[in-house]
Amino acid sequence: MIKEICQFVETLEEQAPTLFEEGAKLKEGIYIALDIGLEDGKYILRNIDENGNIFKDDIGFFTKKDDLTPFLNHCRMVLQASKPVSAAKIFNPSKKIFNVTCSPYVVGCTKKIVDKNLTEIGKDGILNELTKQYFKKAEEFIEEGQSKIWFEGLKSYLTNNFWNLLDKIEYSNLKDAYAIVFYLKSPSIEEFKLPYQKYLGQNVFNKANYNATFQHIVFGISDSLSSFNDKKRFLQHQSASFKYNYRISGEDAQQIWKFYQLSQNKQLPNPLPVFVDKDEANLNADVVKLFNNEGVAGYTEIIRSILNLKRSNLQNFYLLFIQKGQIIDFDFVPVFKYTLINGADEDFVITELFGLESTTYFNSKENNVFDFQFQIINYIFNKQLVQETKAGSLWLKYFDDLEVKPDYGLTDAIYNLLYKYRKAWYDFIYKSKQQGITMAMIDEMVRDSIQDDLRHDEEFKKTTQIRKKLSIWFGLQPLFDNHFKINSMANKTVELQTTLREIAQTESLHIENDDEFAFAAGQVIWKLLIQSESANRSHALLEPFLQKTDPVLFKQAVANTFNMYKHKFVLYPNKYEFDKLFSEVMGYMPSITNMKDHLPMILAGYFSESIFKKEK
Repeated sequence: MIKEICQFVETLEEQAPTLFEEGAKLKEGIYIALDIGLEDGKYILRNIDENGNIFKDDIGFFTKKDDLTPFLNHCRMVLQASKPVSAAKIFNPSKKIFNVTCSPYVVGCTKKIVDKNLTEIGKDGILNELTKQYFKKAEEFIEEGQSKIWFEGLKSYLTNNFWNLLDKIEYSNLKDAYAIVFYLKSPSIEEFKLPYQKYLGQNVFNKANYNATFQHIVFGISDSLSSFNDKKRFLQHQSASFKYNYRISGEDAQQIWKFYQLSQNKQLPNPLPVFVDKDEANLNADVVKLFNNEGVAGYTEIIRSILNLKRSNLQNFYLLFIQKGQIIDFDFVPVFKYTLINGADEDFVITELFGLESTTYFNSKENNVFDFQFQIINYIFNKQLVQETKAGSLWLKYFDDLEVKPDYGLTDAIYNLLYKYRKAWYDFIYKSKQQGITMAMIDEMVRDSIQDDLRHDEEFKKTTQIRKKLSIWFGLQPLFDNHFKINSMANKTVELQTTLREIAQTESLHIENDDEFAFAAGQVIWKLLIQSESANRSHALLEPFLQKTDPVLFKQAVANTFNMYKHKFVLYPNKYEFDKLFSEVMGYMPSITNMKDHLPMILAGYFSESIFKKEK
């Protein structure tokens, strides 16, 4: 993984060198450029007017609502070349007052921390932190010559004029969270980078005492990849055979750090494809450029654009998923399949099977695997796996911590299904590991999801939702069941509607197989339950039937329900559809004696259009 990330960063540095600076974020606050010179043995500020005020062109104020001016854009690059590696690697770790920057040419702090320390240690204490900690540490990263002259100028002037400068920028009117950054006007951005590279070289490792030297090259533990819990024994590995994990060189550690900076700046899509083949390495830069410069919202659009650019399948790349600064998943993808076909290498369509209107939910000729994720898989999980943000991007919850929220559809049942199956779906969608999902898994997911809808239904409000899930369940069979042409539930549903109507209307025709029995039972149960005059009628009334495993007990429950509502049924001289089908259900004994196996067809019959024409 380390090698691949380093190669990825190297490719970006070669093909998109400005990316690392362009993605830097500017903190809200005030930025002041100082043109310091030496006159008569004294350091003075040269960019001031006759009243001693700094030129307006050398002061910039920034909030998130503001556009970047050329001055502020320059400040952004200055800040990028002085950003601390971490909160633990700043120049003044004692009071952490000057924690915004790490550079001999820049000093940055926040008003809130300065105010806090004014109360605790006073002005002299703060200046002591600046001179004896910040500048003392910063001096380690300068060279003799012009670098030292610039540093001595900033050090001397700020030591003597720090509070006076704060008064000039109306410090008291600033918000607590605002940054205050003073930087030297004379050095170029490239000259800012020189001491910063030295700083990075020393600080991208976790701790110096973990380092080891081999052939004059220092190897250590990357601070970006590893942390140590010296004071928290319960977080330490107690049984590992080694004390330290993989050591890397300082050069690699810097590349890793740059990679994490891109991630923190939200310049990388998530998940991120990392192409390792030499002939396709340029695709790494294409991916990041698309994400940053072309207005491409997310991974789906990036893949579509890359496919159009490449004109062939994507293959031999690593897929990396980062969350909260941590690499959650990193896996090799030999071939990515953008389109889906069924087990017979044919296109397939998922349509509404139970509603009155004909609706297509997925067509593999027109829809890709990401459409499948959003339109089909997400629906099984009550739209809790993938959500669309206000900005139009997709929020993928494959690795998020979840919280049960029944009002939004994330019930206990859906919560458990997500934790059990979302990783397999992630591998299916993004890595084309299609063997990771089986029809048995589909059966469990959709069955439990539908039963959960039944339990939470109120006044038949979930009818449309359940019908769609049933249609998806049966429609997924061609993709995951190798015997779908023989056992197609979608085809059976259409056929059973016709067959059962004929049986109900013809005295000489009878139920002949288990599917006809289960479908007919669903029709009968619906007809019975709809007779209820309860104020809170719902599909939850179906639950007691679905809990029965024994056919005799199942039919007994149907008979008991009929007994409750028998007064609702008129006794006609000639039997009509309900009479006939009810007698068929009660007289048939299924060959498969576990009623749980008949649940799909019971539900299909229950939610299909009623074959009974007479209502009373």
